[in-house]
Amino acid sequence: MTTNKTNFILKSLRKISHKGWELFVISRIIHKLDDPEIEIVTQQLVRLPNGKRALTDLYFPQFGIHIEVDEGHHFQKNAEGELGLAYVPDDEMREQDIVQITGHEVRRIPVVDGKGAHMDYSDVAALVDVEIDFIRSEKQVQLARGLFEPWDFESRYDPQRIIEKGSICVADNVLFRRQVDALRCFGFTGVNLQRGVWTIPDGSGDTVWFPRLYRHDCWLNELTDGGKVIYERAMDDRGRSSIQDQRRDYEKNPDRRFIVFAKGKDALGANLLRYVGVFKPDLQNSTDEVLQFNLVQDEIKVRQPQRRT
Repeated sequence: MTTNKTNFILKSLRKISHKGWELFVISRIIHKLDDPEIEIVTQQLVRLPNGKRALTDLYFPQFGIHIEVDEGHHFQKNAEGELGLAYVPDDEMREQDIVQITGHEVRRIPVVDGKGAHMDYSDVAALVDVEIDFIRSEKQVQLARGLFEPWDFESRYDPQRIIEKGSICVADNVLFRRQVDALRCFGFTGVNLQRGVWTIPDGSGDTVWFPRLYRHDCWLNELTDGGKVIYERAMDDRGRSSIQDQRRDYEKNPDRRFIVFAKGKDALGANLLRYVGVFKPDLQNSTDEVLQFNLVQDEIKVRQPQRRT
C-alpha cells in the first residue's frame, strides 16, 4: 500500500485501536474536523522544558497544539509530571522523532469525573467538539495573518518548497525523509550521500550535520536547554580521539557553523530528519570527552549549487 495522506491517517488510527477512549476522541476530532489542510500526528514524542520526554496523544504541528485524553489512572500517574504528561524513559522509543514542546499548548479532554468514574459518551463528545472549534479558530487566525500553510502530504518532505521559500526555520517544523533532500537546500547536486556531516562547498565552512540525539555507537548526543545546546559525548577511546581531532579543527576554523537535522522516526516507523537550528562549537565549555555546541540562529538561507567557471 502506497504512503499517502489517507493511508497515513488510517495507520495512525490503527496504531491506537486498542485504546478505547483515546481512539474515540482522536477519531471524532479527525472526522468532525474534516479538514485535509490541517496536519495531525498521533503519539508524538516531545521534550519538556525540564529535559525529560513525554508522549502526547494528538499533535497539530501547524499550531503547536497537543491534545491529551485524561483518564482516571492516566491523570493520577501524571499528577506530578510537568504539564501533566507521562514521562517516557530515555531507553524507550529513543529513535523516535522528538519535538521541543517549549512554547506549545497542551489541551486536555477528561473522560472521567471528579470521583474517577467514566463520563457519559455525550459529555465527552461535547468536550471534544469544543476542541474542534478551537482548532478551527486557530486556522482562521493564521489565515487572517497570511501565515497558514496547508498540509500537503505529498510535498511535505519535498526540498523544493524550502528552496523556493529561500530559507529554513525551526518554527516552520521542517522535516525530510532523506539526507539528500536536506542537502539539496544547500547546493548538493549528487545522487545520494550517507554520512553524518557534509561541508557546503561555497567557502563558508558551514557544515550540515545529521546527529542521532541518543546513545549510538561511541556517541551519546543530547539536545538540551530548550533546544539551545547540543552535547556530543564520547563513550569510548575512539570517540575521545575523534573529539580531540574535532577540537583542533575548530580552533583553526572558529567561524564554522553546523546546520543540524536530528535523525529520528515518526510514530509509524518512517525515517525523519528534523531541522533544529544552526549551532557553533563552544570550545571554552568543551573537554576532551564532551563537545558543546550552542544555538546561534533558528533560521538560515538556502544555498544554490556552485557553478563551475
